[in-house]
Amino acid sequence: MNIQEIVQKIKTNESVGLSEKYITDFENEINWHFPEDFRNILKAVDGGYGEVGYNYIDFWSINDIGFYVDEMKDLDELILFASDGCGMAFAFDKRSNEIYSIPMDCLERGYEKIIAKNFNDFIQKLTSQKLEY
Repeated sequence: MNIQEIVQKIKTNESVGLSEKYITDFENEINWHFPEDFRNILKAVDGGYGEVGYNYIDFWSINDIGFYVDEMKDLDELILFASDGCGMAFAFDKRSNEIYSIPMDCLERGYEKIIAKNFNDFIQKLTSQKLEY
């Protein structure tokens, strides 16, 4: 399943995509650039949820991502971007581009687990039965 198919499958409440400038300005604020495929999701929908392959995903809006960047200083170089809808968050590691899972009731370092080597790997696992966290 590619990014366009994922965008078509996820639902949104009122969300429309973000402009390139808005995404770039946000990236400059957090001093990191999202992977291109995640940027494409943000351009199509600013937050969306639903079944993707065998898994449920809730991609957060850029405002929600910004909230966690501002409020969760203990996460150091992790950028939360989505959840499974059942208490597990997903995060980019700014240093390695790896994807981590982290329980939302323990949002601090030490509770995270690497689940994918990058965003493309995460999407591959998400759309198959291979996402383990």
